[in-house]
Amino acid sequence: MEAHAIQTKKVNLVFWHRSSMNLKIIFILLAFLFVLCGTQPSVATDALNSATIIKRSMSPSCLNWRITGICVWLKCTIFGCFVVTTPKISHRLPDLVVSSYVETFNNPWQEVKNFSHLSSNVIGAQLSGGSLSGVGTGLQHTDSGFFYETDVIGNPAASLLKYNKFLCKSSSRPLFPYYLSTLDAVAWRTGIPDAMKQESITPGAREIGNWPHSTWGPVYPRSGFVVQSDPAKAAAVTAQRAIDIVIRDGNGHIRKPFGTASNWIVTRGDTAAGSKNECEASGGSWSKMSAKDESYGCKTQSWHQWHGDSNEKTDMWQMISPKHESSCAPFGAEGDWSSGKISEDGNYVWNYWRPYKCCIKSGGTLLRSVDF
Repeated sequence: MEAHAIQTKKVNLVFWHRSSMNLKIIFILLAFLFVLCGTQPSVATDALNSATIIKRSMSPSCLNWRITGICVWLKCTIFGCFVVTTPKISHRLPDLVVSSYVETFNNPWQEVKNFSHLSSNVIGAQLSGGSLSGVGTGLQHTDSGFFYETDVIGNPAASLLKYNKFLCKSSSRPLFPYYLSTLDAVAWRTGIPDAMKQESITPGAREIGNWPHSTWGPVYPRSGFVVQSDPAKAAAVTAQRAIDIVIRDGNGHIRKPFGTASNWIVTRGDTAAGSKNECEASGGSWSKMSAKDESYGCKTQSWHQWHGDSNEKTDMWQMISPKHESSCAPFGAEGDWSSGKISEDGNYVWNYWRPYKCCIKSGGTLLRSVDF
């Protein structure tokens, strides 16, 4: 009996040992699968140039063209004055290209990178070396998150939308640098200009996403450092911060303001147009060149336009690299937003689609406009 008991005990010990080993193996496999499933695969960033950006900016869904009201005009001729109504339209335009990238002076947009390299020696002298500035180090990951350089450049596609009667005129100047984080090095690396502003010291203020459970990060302080474990979301936060500097409040930052007026008058009309249809399609007026000259030509006209509000909840973004998307959406979505969007080299590029409203021109004086 004692021998049988001892043998049974040995068998139980062997079984327990094997079961323990099996459990360890199962736990290891589960841990490996958890890590594997929680890690997003990275995507190779393709080469970008102006031609590629123009092609990827042609997105009807992002344009979102609509008739949103009525414009009332007073038009006078030699036969008297009368009232004319035309549609008031609203849509978005891909005014700005925003690049968030890892290595200083290495913007993924080729033409901009070439320009940056020419000025790198001058700007680099203003920056301190090491991990703070990231100059030449390819700094991407810090102890608490990520750091990105961010540039805001006028979209070259804006030049193609200059003459179109059924589109508002873009405020963007193609290839114009509205914001370069390397020129704003001290503020972009420290966040000091925004440190004491109410948005910076109020928890949950100006958050991208839903605070506190699914936030991508705050707009303030507007610097290149983001506390975020997801590199694509961190880059998106810096893009939103740069747009905020350019369009909203740029105090303390070196930038060129863009489209800050809510309403303004623009000049439309292609003076080189050779026919009435071409002239009117460009927003001009086909009329006699002078009282003595019987020849007709295209004269410019003044159009009334309005900018829509800009904020992190309604701004429309279209990723064009590393993944080219044809649709637009605000940053801050919940769920698996980063799937297929994490860049191998840490470079990200978006189109920022600015909202516009304008009255289709009829000639004469604008009396008023009414939104539906």
